[in-house]
Amino acid sequence: MHWDEKRLLAAEVDAIHGLVPGSGDPPTVRDPTVLAVWAWSPRARLLALGSGVPGEGRAGAAVIEGGPSWVFPACVAVPPAPLPVVVSTAEGRRAAQRLIRPGTWRPGEWGELIGGRLGEWAMAVRGREPVSICHTPAAGATAAEAGIWTRPDFRGRGLAPACVAAWSHRERRNKEVLFYSTTDTNHASQSVARRLGLRRLGWIWTARQGGAAA
Repeated sequence: MHWDEKRLLAAEVDAIHGLVPGSGDPPTVRDPTVLAVWAWSPRARLLALGSGVPGEGRAGAAVIEGGPSWVFPACVAVPPAPLPVVVSTAEGRRAAQRLIRPGTWRPGEWGELIGGRLGEWAMAVRGREPVSICHTPAAGATAAEAGIWTRPDFRGRGLAPACVAAWSHRERRNKEVLFYSTTDTNHASQSVARRLGLRRLGWIWTARQGGAAA
């Protein structure tokens, strides 16, 4: 399949928010919290709208968040890491059962993650503690989005790039195209994309309904 920029933008918005098939131009997103999504690249644009207006009593200013997005090349070299990186093979999932759940994950979600029900993952581990995790927080029929978390006291050690690259090798078996995006203020996350040599695609803005009006 030829992935021009228009198709890439649509695939990423679909992976993150879900595009309703046949919903017209502009398309509609399934995510009920979204008012609108604007995706931009040098050669393409995509506007997608929410499915309805806010309910009564929920009026308020829209909260708009945006940031850059990247596309993974066909193969990403896994940089060396100072700690072992466990991936979501059958052996890795068995090993993850012995790990200590990070406080950022609820028990049910953690069980779904390490069991492979939330997609592929890669974790840097110190002893029995996962200190950096890349997983699949969003996916569509043909695309998946990387999500990365690193414990604050382990940041800046090269763990995130190693986990993201290892994740991409696992998820590439399932999806045709992989994306990485972040907010415009998260410079550490942006540096991961640059370190791995990901291809800059463009920018995505998402508008969600803010708090209730006074």
